[in-house]
Amino acid sequence: MKRLIFAMTAIFMTQATSAKTLVRINTIGSSPRGQYVAFEEFGYKEGRKFPYSKIRVMNVWKNKYVDDAIQVIGKGEGEKLNQVRKKAKDLAIKKFQKFNIES
Repeated sequence: MKRLIFAMTAIFMTQATSAKTLVRINTIGSSPRGQYVAFEEFGYKEGRKFPYSKIRVMNVWKNKYVDDAIQVIGKGEGEKLNQVRKKAKDLAIKKFQKFNIES
């Protein structure tokens, strides 16, 4: 019982100290047959200082990410999260076309 309490306390403390990044995950779209799915991870790094967006495409049938992730990180507090997300999606359009992903 003591080990369980210690383990749970250690996990809680680890999560509490690493809460400097705020993250959300959104499904952008998928291919018609469902083989490829595009995901966006977005939020703020280092508290609310740097907005970012990271878009990845996954081959669901093989359970593998394909190609490199597209990542856009804002330059500071002056740049808004919506602007960063739009830049990332604009960069990802060719990738969506390559894998026939409809958003």
